[in-house]
Amino acid sequence: MGGIKWLYISKENKVYKVPNPKNGKFKAIKELSEQDVLKVMLYYRTKNRKPAKLVMVEFDRITLDSQGMYEVTDERQRRMLQNAFQFLYNTPQQLAENKSTFELPLAPTVPSTIEKKALYGYLNQNLPNLGNDAPAIVENAISSLNNIHEKKST
Repeated sequence: MGGIKWLYISKENKVYKVPNPKNGKFKAIKELSEQDVLKVMLYYRTKNRKPAKLVMVEFDRITLDSQGMYEVTDERQRRMLQNAFQFLYNTPQQLAENKSTFELPLAPTVPSTIEKKALYGYLNQNLPNLGNDAPAIVENAISSLNNIHEKKST
């Protein structure tokens, strides 16, 4: 069995656990209102209904609203999918021959060194089973994102 945990990392590198979203809406965290945060999604396997092994991690930089809430909008999803499909299914030659407007691939969202330390510290303290795997999983994810972006940008 598996699960997902959501975290926000603030500009002050404080980590906040966020309940699973309902209908694309994340629970408000008032102290983070109108702030840019790093949203972290932790995918893990469970053992005896508890997080046991970190499998994958995703990052995104988001801005919370005046109530400290984030809502996944159709426009944001459309833009991300459009960007992905433009670069996944076209070669550089095809993109050069395309007469429509050309958009550069979106740069991957990756945590800073300080944000990674905050994440590892939080996991080691609150979810030690996930903390053990975190450095390797996070660095692998960052490397993979950077490699994909580099290939699509050249």
